[in-house]
Order: sequence, then structure tokens, then C-alpha cells
Amino acid sequence: MSELSDRDRAVLRSIFDPTATIADVVDDGDKFCDDDDAENSPSFEESKALCVQGVKLAEEGKLEDALELMSTAVLAAPERAGAYNDRAQLLRLMARDDDAMADIDRAVELSTGTRSRSRALALCQQGVLLRKRGADEDARRAFSEAAALGSSYARKQVVEMNPYAALCNQMLSQVMKGENIKL
Repeated sequence: MSELSDRDRAVLRSIFDPTATIADVVDDGDKFCDDDDAENSPSFEESKALCVQGVKLAEEGKLEDALELMSTAVLAAPERAGAYNDRAQLLRLMARDDDAMADIDRAVELSTGTRSRSRALALCQQGVLLRKRGADEDARRAFSEAAALGSSYARKQVVEMNPYAALCNQMLSQVMKGENIKL
């Protein structure tokens, strides 16, 4: 596979961190109550290290190798929500949305009752995929929960999905184009 451009890396970063923009600007507005993967067992630490290596491989464009490492990370700590979330992000990048959704669902299930970054990120990914599938109400619920957990990305999505905001944006667009507003 060819080398990734800076823009490709920025897109990849935005996929692996939904709070990042394409310009690779991190939104520091996120505030999470619980630490991710607070358990420091050897299997959790191994899983985290494997995920970090997987992200590096993905950044190099070695997606299949990254997937193999991410799958090993899941096997190393099958109760670690973050491993499923990380693998889901990679699967989304590989356009394997159904597989990604299965991992996202597992991450959400494992993080039930927590207020962690892993849960918020999984809910954001869930919202993105649900929205892509046209399930806007379910997406809005996922984004709303992630926003309540402290995700600024999710807060932005909830606002964007507000039908009144959409109508205002449409009217503003018409005004900017010099069109007559149709109510």
C-alpha cells in the first residue's frame, strides 16, 4: 500500500478520535467522569499496548495488520470496552460497518453504568453509524447520552440534528444565496 498523505493521516485521526477535526485540531472540551479502563491488570495493559501499535499500523496504511493486532487486543482483554471501540474505529475505516457496529454494541454493553471516555466514544461511533443508516432518532439518543457523559463532539451532533436548527440553517443558506425564503 502507498504512503498516506498528511490529509489522509488527518482523516484517519478524525476517525480514531471523533473529537478531532480534519485539520487535526483536538477539541479539548471533553470532560469525562471516570478513567478509561481503570483496571491495571496485565491483560488490560497488554490490550492497551496492542491497540496503540494497531493505531500506528493503521496510520501507516497497513490496515489488515492493524486489524490483526486490534483483534489480538480484544482477545487479550475481552472485558475491555476500549479494545472493542478501537477495533470498531478501524473497521469503520475499512468500510466494514456491520462488523464495526457489532464491536460498538459490545463496547457499549461492557461500559454500561460507567461515565468513561470509552463509553462516550462508542456512543459517538454508534450515533455516526446509525445516522449513516438513516436511524436519526436512535442516533440522536446515542449522541445525547455521549453528550451527557461529557463529549463535546456529541453535543455538536445533537445541536446539528435538531430539526429547528436544520430549518434555520436552510433558511440562512437561502438568504446567503439571495433566494426567497419559503416557509
